[in-house]
Amino acid sequence: MNDTALAKLAARVGRGLRRAGLKVVTAESCTAGWIAKALTDVPGSSEWLDSGYVTYSNEAKVRALGVSPRTLDRFGAVSAEAVREMALGALRASGVDAAVAVSGIAGPDGGTPEKPVGTVWLCAALRCRRGARGNSARTQSVHRAGVRAGVSAELIAAMRAERVVDRRVERIERMRVERITVREQFRGDREAVRRKSVAGALRLLAGLLAPRRTARSAANPGRHARATRPDVPKSATLTGTLPRRKASGRLVR
Repeated sequence: MNDTALAKLAARVGRGLRRAGLKVVTAESCTAGWIAKALTDVPGSSEWLDSGYVTYSNEAKVRALGVSPRTLDRFGAVSAEAVREMALGALRASGVDAAVAVSGIAGPDGGTPEKPVGTVWLCAALRCRRGARGNSARTQSVHRAGVRAGVSAELIAAMRAERVVDRRVERIERMRVERITVREQFRGDREAVRRKSVAGALRLLAGLLAPRRTARSAANPGRHARATRPDVPKSATLTGTLPRRKASGRLVR
């Protein structure tokens, strides 16, 4: 993953944020601001990047993002629980609608048998738009119907590989938030782990921002699509014709 590839991922995130009219906040530990740096390398990023938090120490995570000391004591800073609280804390502190958080062990020291060097947790969170429902979208349901759940092909692949711990919509205080939490095991030296963590965070965020499709439209992509050929009027559908009405008022199919 070189700088050019990171730049393309960051630009993709920017397009998704601009399309949705959202701003994003980053909460970083092991990447120490690299995600925010990649995003600000994109021209025009001031339209969709709000701020970034570099919370390298546990004390900073508690102070700046409101991560619970109990969470850190029980699960550690490199855990699903901690990275979720980082993302939600960044949403709460910034007031924007999208967040991505990362915490990991870049090495060369600090690994354990349970959490070896290269273990990285990622979380992307999005304030729910109107119409989102309940505490739904568990990982198992996304395995079976990823398109219906409205995620990108990359996220569907990650879910099937069981790297995604969960995906759900939940109410946190006054926020209704959709979030995806992912565990990665990256190989390489410290530089490689951090670079891959940045790429993973950008992919996760881009996937969460991907345009939603329903299972019906995915199975029949032409059914509800607008015609794009110049000889076909935009009012027509690609398959079938609209019913026409006779002078008597009756519909003729």
